[in-house]
Amino acid sequence: MGKQGFRKFQIPTYNRNAVIQLVAANGVGFVAVKLVWITLIIYAVPIPRAHELTFDYIGIANLAVIKERWWTVLSYGWCHRGFWEWLSNMLWLYCFGSVVQSLIGYKQIIPLFVYGIILGGLAFAGVQLIPMALLPVGTLVMGAQAGIMALMAAAITLSPKYRVYLSDYFSIPLMFLAALFVALMLLNTAMNIASITMLLAGAFMGFVYIKILQAGYKPGEWVYRFYDKMDTALTPSEQINKHRNRNAVLQANGSSKVVTSQQKIDQLLDKINQKGYDGLTAEEKELLKKASE
Repeated sequence: MGKQGFRKFQIPTYNRNAVIQLVAANGVGFVAVKLVWITLIIYAVPIPRAHELTFDYIGIANLAVIKERWWTVLSYGWCHRGFWEWLSNMLWLYCFGSVVQSLIGYKQIIPLFVYGIILGGLAFAGVQLIPMALLPVGTLVMGAQAGIMALMAAAITLSPKYRVYLSDYFSIPLMFLAALFVALMLLNTAMNIASITMLLAGAFMGFVYIKILQAGYKPGEWVYRFYDKMDTALTPSEQINKHRNRNAVLQANGSSKVVTSQQKIDQLLDKINQKGYDGLTAEEKELLKKASE
């Protein structure tokens, strides 16, 4: 996070922290597939067959396989081959995702990541129409790299001069971290054309997403609107009425009460998480500054 973020930003709660939600989702995907694979091995399923029944149905492969397993243009981004690959990707996801989340709010993170994964997968498949880019049979690609590339490109597009402050006196330019990440990802592809195209497509999605957002559109808003509708539909009516009654009581009995300092700070931190630091008024920024001293 930036210098202001280091001094003033508090990690938001889980339901308002889309970055942590993505890390958790990727962790669940990694563990679940590994458990299924181990279970198959325990039940004496040959290793090649166990691999086929798990990773082959999730990872994205050559064009012929993609035609049969079309869902892999999305599923490949939620599973990793090994623990260290998952851990390193999640650290990068947290790094770039936290920057984007602090600047434009948590509701843009998951849609941006998913769009990056999907466009990366489609580009991976599409480029294989070129004979020289066709992957050998048996090649399998997994990992969240395309989604992380989208977050990285979004962060740079939003604030290319952003600095990640590890303390009050030491910071790293975001551009340096981005360059390091890209270099590592390229090395990991072994310069394979399809894999490189996947990364470029993810980065392109990140850039386009932010430009669309800056133009006044909200390409990811439908995800949360759909979630809210589903949540409302599945919530028992008595709970809804209870919530409404509680709000009515609070409005009737607490309208004249002064909100405590801590409550006000929590409200401001929630606002930063949703709209970014620049979404605060001058008065709110001053209040947050005094509270952090």
